[in-house]
Parts: sequence; structure tokens; C-alpha cells
Amino acid sequence: MPVSTKLRMMFVQLSTPFVKLGDHIPLVHARRQLDQEIKSLRGENELLRQQVLALSETGRENLRLHQLLGLKDHLPFKTIGARVIGRDASNWWKSIQIDRGTQDGLHENLAVLNADGLIGKVVSVTKGEARVLLLSDPSCKASVLLQDSRTPGVVGGADDALALEPRLQITFVDRAAKVRQGEAVMSSGLGGVFPKGILIGTVIRAHFNPQTGMYQDVDIRPAVDFRRLEEVMIILE
Repeated sequence: MPVSTKLRMMFVQLSTPFVKLGDHIPLVHARRQLDQEIKSLRGENELLRQQVLALSETGRENLRLHQLLGLKDHLPFKTIGARVIGRDASNWWKSIQIDRGTQDGLHENLAVLNADGLIGKVVSVTKGEARVLLLSDPSCKASVLLQDSRTPGVVGGADDALALEPRLQITFVDRAAKVRQGEAVMSSGLGGVFPKGILIGTVIRAHFNPQTGMYQDVDIRPAVDFRRLEEVMIILE
């Protein structure tokens, strides 16, 4: 084989790897561009997901506000709406903070409710905020009537530190009263704080008070979910 032919073959063999590497350079650029586009699309997808969640939350809030407005139209009282802005982490079921105060006409001992039923009463007020004691607190009491039997009693939070959810209990119920499971419990209007006819809950069961033996205690399933309060209505008298 002539020397010149050998030299040409060596040159081709030596130059081939560089040619192949050069061929891959556009592929490397394309891969980097693709990675950037994927990253950008992921960011856009996350933004769209957040927007969908925000729209869903707005829709749910609008539904709750619509329910409150419907309640307001049917109440024969002057009312004002408020948002829940705080809770005591150590007493989650006992009180809430709302964004209305004396500048909005609030004062102590005003009834607070939502579209589901009675929530509690205002116990302290500043210019722009108020604290509401929840009916699930044992110290918050309301006079009630069992809707069917018209049996009176006093409802408040059940004092059970081990309970996994807020419970209500009616005390001082006549031991002769026939209490029916599922019977509605309404505010009686006695006491001057809670107007008559506001739903409080439904009967779970009745049992005789072991301490006195003179009355029945009636366990109540609250109409209101005290764990998930976001908007409320205050009756201004």
C-alpha cells in the first residue's frame, strides 16, 4: 500500500471521533432547551393549579356567604356578618375571635350564629374585634326546648377533656319527659341573650343523672361544626 494511502487512512481514523462529537453538539443544545421548556411548563402548571385552588376556595366562600345572606333575609332581627380571625389553640372548642367590634355596634351578650345554627355569644369587645364564647364551652349556657315534646332544659358544652370532638348536653330535663332520639333542640328565648327558635342540635340519647336521680341528661349532636367556623352572623337586637 502506498505511503500516501496509509497517511490518508490514518487521518480519517484520527479525525472521525472529532466529527462524531461535533455531530452531537446540536443534540446537547436541544436537550438543554427541552429541559428548560419542561421546567417552564412545570412552573406554569403549578401556577395554574394554585389558581384553580384559589377559584375553588372563592366559590366555597361565596356559597357560605350566600347561605348567611339567606339566613339574614329570614331573621326578624338586625344582624351583621363577621369573619373568624383567630382561635385559642389551647381551647379550640371554647372561643373564637371575629373582625367586628364596638365600631360596628357590637357589645357583650349578643347572640352569634351561622346558617347551621347557634354558635355562642359575644363576651368581650374592642373597637375592631370581639371574642365569642362558643356553646361548646361548658360555661356557655342557653335555655332550650325539645321541639316535639316542648320539654325545657339548659344546654351547654359537655365537660369532657377526653372527647375527640365538641359535644353538647342538656341538663335539668324532667325525668318523666319522653325524649326521642333525633328530636330537634331549639333555643327557648328565655334568659335574654339567645332569641327563640334557633336550632342547636339533635338528640343522641337521654339518661338519668346519677348524682341527683331527679333529672335526665340529654346528649346533643351540635347543628354547628364548631371546629370549622369561618363566617358568622351576630344579632344586634
